Amino acid sequence: MNIGHVIKTLRTQRGLTQEQIALEADIATSNISRIEKGQRQPSQKVLQKIAQALDTKPSVLYTASEQPISQISVFLQQEGMLKKEKIEVDSLLLKQDSQTMLSLFNELTPSNKSLLLEQLKTLHSWQNKPSS
Repeated sequence: MNIGHVIKTLRTQRGLTQEQIALEADIATSNISRIEKGQRQPSQKVLQKIAQALDTKPSVLYTASEQPISQISVFLQQEGMLKKEKIEVDSLLLKQDSQTMLSLFNELTPSNKSLLLEQLKTLHSWQNKPSS
């Protein structure tokens, strides 16, 4: 279980210090440090406080911690917990239909996102076929 790595990943991505999380969660900074280093596992109560300070749910932290370390960031991105590395399109520049479509797409599970993308590619290729 890599709960400390998950917490550190979310904390640093959000630009927060251990002190800020500790203050928000009302726990000692040294506890955050030990948890992130894997020297200590948080209790349910502490994990609840940390999750709240990170604006997420303990269940997301637990599920992410069960992933291989190399996949934690990918999992958190898929769950909408991490910002994507690429530049996001300004929502003000998108038409209402596009905004709605992106919003609905982001709510899909990763496997359904993949399925939808394949369907869109197929539909696009059919649309661009010259008619006989």
